[in-house]
Amino acid sequence: MKILFAESHNLDRPDPLGSHHYIGFFKQAGHQCMWLGPAISPLHLFKADRLNRNRFQVWREGIRTVKGIDWMVPLSLIFYYNLPVLRSSFVGRNQFRFCLPPLKGRLQKAGFVPADLLWCAGPVALSLLDLVPHRLSCYRLADRLDKFRRIPPGVAQLQQEIIERVDFVLATSQSLWEWAQKFCTEDVYYLPNGVSEIFFEPAGETPPQDFPADGRAVAVYLGTLDSRFDLETLARGVAKLKDVHFLIIGPLTDGTLRPGMKLLQAEENFTWLGPKEHKAVPAYLKHADLGMIPFHLNELTEAVNPIKYYEYLACGLPVVAPPLRELSAMKGPLYHYRGRADFCSALKQALKAGEEEKKDFTGYARLQTWEIRFQDILKIMEEKTAQKSEQRALSSTEGALRK
Repeated sequence: MKILFAESHNLDRPDPLGSHHYIGFFKQAGHQCMWLGPAISPLHLFKADRLNRNRFQVWREGIRTVKGIDWMVPLSLIFYYNLPVLRSSFVGRNQFRFCLPPLKGRLQKAGFVPADLLWCAGPVALSLLDLVPHRLSCYRLADRLDKFRRIPPGVAQLQQEIIERVDFVLATSQSLWEWAQKFCTEDVYYLPNGVSEIFFEPAGETPPQDFPADGRAVAVYLGTLDSRFDLETLARGVAKLKDVHFLIIGPLTDGTLRPGMKLLQAEENFTWLGPKEHKAVPAYLKHADLGMIPFHLNELTEAVNPIKYYEYLACGLPVVAPPLRELSAMKGPLYHYRGRADFCSALKQALKAGEEEKKDFTGYARLQTWEIRFQDILKIMEEKTAQKSEQRALSSTEGALRK
C-alpha cells in the first residue's frame, strides 16, 4: 500500500510522537510511506530558525529519505497562522492549493497519487481530501487545538469539517472521542497513545553524566513546557521537599514560563536539562525514582492522554499527577494530588512504592505499546475497506437495476 501522512511536525523530530511511530510500523510492514509536511511559506524566511531552515532544505531537495521513509515539504504561498488575513478559514481550507510547485504534481511524480491511505494529523489537511485521490482517509485527533493559546479562532470549525469528511477518526482520549461524536457518530474510534519498546529495555548501571548525583531521590518530568505545565505547583514541591531533586527534561515553548524556570534553576535541588533525543531518555527515567505530570486542570488538559504516563510506567516509575480526566478513566497506576499542598504529599507517598508495585507498573505499560495500537489501526482499516467495497457493490447493483 501507499501510505501518505499529512503532518504538522518534522519527520526527523528527536522526540517522536504517535504518527512517527505509526508510519514506522507501516514501513516495517512493507508499505511505501510518504511524510508530507509541515509546509513552509515565504513568511518563514523572516523566521529562519533551525526547524524552518531544515524544512527549506528538504523542500529544495525535493524528497529526503529518513529511515526508509520519504519526506516531502510543500512550499505554500499562504500559510494558516494566527495573524491578520492568514488566520482566515479560507487560508486554513486552501493552504495546500497554493503550493509551488503544485503539490498534486509532486505527489504524482513520487508515485503517491492515488494513495491507499491519506492520514491527516492537522485540520489544514482538509484540502488534501479533494486534492489527492485516495482510497481511505483518517484523521488522528490528538488535541483540542482551539484550547491552545495563539491559535487561529476558526480552527475548531476546520477540525469539525475534517472529522465529518474522513472515513474514520482516531481520538486519543475519551474527551476527544465525545467531542468528535457530535459531528460523526459512526466512524470515531478511541485509540489512546502508547509507549515504545525502548522504555522496557534494561538500563545500564551508570546513569547519564548530567543526571543529578547529589544522593537525593529524583522526581522527573519528561515533556514540553507549555501552557499545560503548572509551574507554580512544581515550584512549591521544589521549595518544600529539599530531600527530592526535581529533574526536567524537555523544551520550553511558552515564554511566560521562562522567568519562573530561571528562578528555579538557582535552587540546588532543581535541574533543567532541556530536550534529549528519544533513544537517550530511558536512561534518565530508569535512574529516577518517580515521574511527574504537573498539569493545570482545564479544558485543554481534559483532552490529554499523556505519552509520558506510559513511558514512566514502562520504566517502573510511580506516577504523580492531578486528577486528569483521561488518566482517571483509565484506572491505571497513579498517585493523584488535588491542589498544590497535596502535591508534596503525593510525591512522598509515591516514593514509598515497593519493587512489586513497580513490576505492576511495567506490566500495565506492556499492554499499551504503540505496536498494539498499530494492530488496532489495521483492524479498523480492514473494516472500513470492507464497508467501502460493500457500498460500491451495492451502488453498482442499484445502477444496473436502474438501467
